[in-house]
Amino acid sequence: MKTIDQKTFSLTLPDGWEVLSESDDEALVYKGAQIADSLEGPTLNITIRDTDGMSFDEIMQLMVDQMGVTVAPDVTIDGQAFKAFTLTEGGVESLGLLYNRSADGKEVKTNFAIIFFIHTTLDDPEALSVVSSIVFK
Repeated sequence: MKTIDQKTFSLTLPDGWEVLSESDDEALVYKGAQIADSLEGPTLNITIRDTDGMSFDEIMQLMVDQMGVTVAPDVTIDGQAFKAFTLTEGGVESLGLLYNRSADGKEVKTNFAIIFFIHTTLDDPEALSVVSSIVFK
């Protein structure tokens, strides 16, 4: 297992997952042994943002207006509902998620993660383990 530990967050990767890039507020991780695996294999793009006092509904509307995302039905992870959306780029649709539950189970009010599921879905237990391992700082 690998750990990403940055200024605003940390997370744990299951065996077989690698880091393509990371910074203080972002991580791009993929399943595979070579960078080329990120082009077609399960990949997560995780960006940490400040809520700026906005609710998830307000953040979602901003994303619809500015990024052209399409609102999707809420998804449930570990019994908690989260806002979901889809984004189509280059003919490829990706599921996105607004996530603010820290690994200790607490809801975070000041930060949240925008998570894009690329070439994977919420049915991937390894991808979900990455998401649920996020700790906001």
